[in-house]
Amino acid sequence: MNGDRPPASVCPVCRARFRGVATCSRCGADLTPLMRLAAHAYRLRYQARHFLHKGDCPKALASAETAQRLHATPEGHLLHWLCAATYEQILKP
Repeated sequence: MNGDRPPASVCPVCRARFRGVATCSRCGADLTPLMRLAAHAYRLRYQARHFLHKGDCPKALASAETAQRLHATPEGHLLHWLCAATYEQILKP
C-alpha cells in the first residue's frame, strides 16, 4: 500500500516511533512536516464526522478516505468503515 514509505507514525529517516515532538529523539530529524500531516488528517476526520452528522455521506466518505491516506490510524479506519457503510446504505433502493 505505501510501497517503501514508512507509515506516518514513525520517523521517515530512522523509523523511530513518532512521539509527537518536532525533532526525532533518535536521529534528530525535523518532524514538523509529519506533525502537519497528522494534524491535517485529524481535521479531515473531524470534517468527516461533521458531514456524517449532517447526512452528507459522500463528503464524509471522501474526507475519511483522504485522512486515512495521509495518516492511517485504527480510529480513522473505523470512521472510514462507518462512512462507507452509511454511504452504501443510502445508495440501496
